[in-house]
Amino acid sequence: MGSDNSQTRLNTNLAIAILICCTNDTPSEQQVDDLIARIAGDKSNSEWAKYDDLIFQMILAGSSSKHLFELDDNQFIDALCHVINNIHQYQSTKYKKDYFATIVTANKDKQNVYFEPGRYTDIANNVYHASTGISSTMLKDARISLMYYHRRHITKEIQFERTEALDFGNLFHTLVLEPEKVAVEFSLPPAIPDHAFTNTDSMKKWLEQHNAKLPQPMSLDELKAIIEQHNAKLPEPFSLSGSLEEIGQGYMSLPEAFKTIPGDNKHTAIAMKACIKNYNATLPIPLKTTGNRENLLDQIQIINADLANLERNKPNPLKTSGKKEELMQIIKSIKPDAVFADELMQAWINDNSRIRVTDEQYQLAKAMQHAVLKHPETSKLVNHPTKAVEVSYYGIDEETGLEIRVRPDLEIQLSDDHRIGFDLKSASLGRFKQEMMQTMIKREIINRDYHVSAAMYCDIAMLDQFFWLFVNKDENYHWVAIVEASPELLELGRLEYKKTLRDINQAIETNYWPEPITTTLTINLNDFEQQKLQQLQLNAA
Repeated sequence: MGSDNSQTRLNTNLAIAILICCTNDTPSEQQVDDLIARIAGDKSNSEWAKYDDLIFQMILAGSSSKHLFELDDNQFIDALCHVINNIHQYQSTKYKKDYFATIVTANKDKQNVYFEPGRYTDIANNVYHASTGISSTMLKDARISLMYYHRRHITKEIQFERTEALDFGNLFHTLVLEPEKVAVEFSLPPAIPDHAFTNTDSMKKWLEQHNAKLPQPMSLDELKAIIEQHNAKLPEPFSLSGSLEEIGQGYMSLPEAFKTIPGDNKHTAIAMKACIKNYNATLPIPLKTTGNRENLLDQIQIINADLANLERNKPNPLKTSGKKEELMQIIKSIKPDAVFADELMQAWINDNSRIRVTDEQYQLAKAMQHAVLKHPETSKLVNHPTKAVEVSYYGIDEETGLEIRVRPDLEIQLSDDHRIGFDLKSASLGRFKQEMMQTMIKREIINRDYHVSAAMYCDIAMLDQFFWLFVNKDENYHWVAIVEASPELLELGRLEYKKTLRDINQAIETNYWPEPITTTLTINLNDFEQQKLQQLQLNAA
């Protein structure tokens, strides 16, 4: 993206797309303007903060996709909306950009990714999938129905969806055929250090240990005892109650300066009490021993400022209860370098530059890779000095004139005039009896149209033989089967793909893309059901 105009266009269309997808309503101009401001960096309106993560992901993909800006604004917004509505299918930036490239290709009268018939060794995967020509995968979609093919590959009403199974398949293929690319294309969950905080309990435990190491503050009782000890040393005031004799004794105990009744005057109780009050008023007032901690420290400040300041400067114990987020912030306030497992995982989730795979997926793929590498034959094949991986071939079907393309997983040049191809397949075949295994593998090939792809590979890539490398993926039971496509199986696949190309060509010419069922069906009974019917009829007679 090379200009401010492009950035403004992306910001505007993204704001509209987010509001359409996330509010299910037609956005107002004010809403669009406010969200554009948020996208542009104005964080003053917290109402839009909930979209920050989505904005970050979409800006990262959109600003680095040259294809997106080739669309008109309506198509631009539609493309953004599709990704937003299916964000779990487009987790990485690469997936988003691949989709933008594909949608641009589909919306052009003439696709901009065209290759002359031939063999190409350096075409990126996303470029290959956006290029012209009917691939074997597309052809198999047409075998579902021409209606399905039309809606998936022409009108794009049925969108391509990424799945965990697809990501695992890509990981397994890369580990076996191009292991040097694994670190570049895939991302594993981060390793959690031993010292990282993993949950609320680990945070509470650390906070409790921290608090235990702090200098302990004096208790309220201890503070009160200091004040009471001080008060006990103060001179006590004379009592103002009692008999005249008792009051007189108190008066006579006063310092001379406070015996102010003239000698010739009568020593009345009132006069003596007045003198006693004057004396008592000069005595220091006892400190208060009630109140909270701060109140008591205020009293101690009067008699021992150093002690009061020392107590006040002792750090308060940290809070050890609350939500996980609160405890994280408390720990960060005194330990800025603290590591939290949640934050490591969130950073991993937010990194969309590579395909994320779980530890379980990676370990399974590694175990399957090990099965391939320890097999005496497949280990030689995947490490063959003449091997070529993911080579793209483009051609023209002679009968229909349709452009076609294939991309075998692996090919090996055995000699100048003999080249063989392979597809790597993972399957769950672990619970079948050994004598049934060939039948089950054949069924897997036929049901998934692998033979159709093989025939296209052999014809377009001019391969002399074709094999499948089946790897069983059931846990702890990984074995390899090398399966050759027989001439008869290839011929069946050839006739089926040729017929499908004719059907596609006719649909293009007539613009008629029939549904899978075009006639009224009559459901008949098989032999077992016929016998069951007859038995029930006999029982009812």
